[in-house]
Amino acid sequence: METYEDRLEAALIVQLRVELAERDMSQQELAAALDMPAGTVSRYMKGHRSIPMPTFFRIADILGVPAKALMERAEARL
Repeated sequence: METYEDRLEAALIVQLRVELAERDMSQQELAAALDMPAGTVSRYMKGHRSIPMPTFFRIADILGVPAKALMERAEARL
């Protein structure tokens, strides 16, 4: 049974993809900005690995969106 947390995490991934597309930013560029391997970012974006909170806050900063706003946008997708 899928939990609310699972659904929210999936919605967050969708929202991050939207945010990247709006900025014409690739996952590889995000990975470079995060100073982490592209494979790690790919696993986050495919939902194979949960995004650690410190990384989530760094992603929000890189995208120029408050973390709270990203979470609210994701939650609105549910």
